[in-house]
Amino acid sequence: MTIERIQYLTQLFFNNTISDSDKKELAGWIEASKDNEEISQVLSAAWQTYQPHTIMLDEISEKILSTIFSNTEETFAREEKNTPVININSTKKWWRAAIAAASVVFFIGIGYLFLQPTDNKIAVKNKPTARQIVNDVKPGANKAILTLSDGSQIVLDSASSGLLARQGNAQIIKLSSGEITYNTNGLAAKEILYNTMTTPIGGLYQLLLPDGSKVWLNSASSIRYPTQFSGNERRVEITGEAYFEVTKNASMPFIVKVNDNASVQVLGTHFNINAYSDEAEIKTTLLEGAVKISRGSSSSLLKPGQQAQINKSGSIKVIPDADMEEAVAWKNGNFQFNSADIATVLRQASRWYDIEIVYAGNKIPDDKFSGKISRAVNLSSLLKWMQWSDVYFKLEGKKLIIQP
Repeated sequence: MTIERIQYLTQLFFNNTISDSDKKELAGWIEASKDNEEISQVLSAAWQTYQPHTIMLDEISEKILSTIFSNTEETFAREEKNTPVININSTKKWWRAAIAAASVVFFIGIGYLFLQPTDNKIAVKNKPTARQIVNDVKPGANKAILTLSDGSQIVLDSASSGLLARQGNAQIIKLSSGEITYNTNGLAAKEILYNTMTTPIGGLYQLLLPDGSKVWLNSASSIRYPTQFSGNERRVEITGEAYFEVTKNASMPFIVKVNDNASVQVLGTHFNINAYSDEAEIKTTLLEGAVKISRGSSSSLLKPGQQAQINKSGSIKVIPDADMEEAVAWKNGNFQFNSADIATVLRQASRWYDIEIVYAGNKIPDDKFSGKISRAVNLSSLLKWMQWSDVYFKLEGKKLIIQP
């Protein structure tokens, strides 16, 4: 089978337009193939063209995937023994792509072709549908406060486009797109003045720094920066989470101070920093360029595709093959998880929907979830995946109570 034919069948599969004979052909290739990288490339290519809308419990997606990607004839032949047709190694890259695909496949109906209520096929446990959601919660939006050097504040989401203020020789302008930018008209700084942009819980915002570098600020985050860069470096300070696209200037390195105890030094690059205080590590994920991560006397150089994790004790660990898409999903308007525990999922939800998470009995369920969903949906849409786990919840105002 040619790669073009495989890609064509895979796309039909994801689009729910594949015939039984084509499905059998595709399943046979997947089972017979020994080239995991080839499977990964095909599934990933098809996955990129399909916009998923569902997050699924890992154990369910694994069962569905094992059934969907089984050879049809052999499945029927082995039904009486109820044995799996293929064994899938969950550590392979292509398996992770397929797990994500399975969550889509299940909810667009293909999975049901293989999950009919017979004694010999995998059954998915039915869960009660009542979830006690009375009042829904809307998602976050573009919201931020700009604090000027004299301590005065501008509420950016309600401010009109145009000139907002002057800081020395710099004009602060809100563009029609909502971004904040600084215009100095080529004039040198008379004095160093600092501004701070802060996003509340349930807010995010975009900023163009005085050198043209772009910053996306996630919920409950802040960035402090000079209104004009001068000297031999460009230095900013952040808390929370921010994504940077730094303008190149070899003579003036760009330095990000993180939570007052770590720094990221770059020349020109794209990277994401997740430094929320309630997370176990400070994570710096590099998409393009090169950065140096420093904490105390320790430091590490990152290459594209790598992630540095600084734990509470200060040690630096480099992940050589990080999930780039998951790291910047928030900036692209999505929640995305790859076998994330429920606490990780709900920490993100609490920041974006401005809700309080309460675990009944202080017991955190050990379920893990994978998938992607838009951050533009209401809270109820995000929580629908919980019906496939053993987790129940109750929403009281803006307090989400989790009951295992």
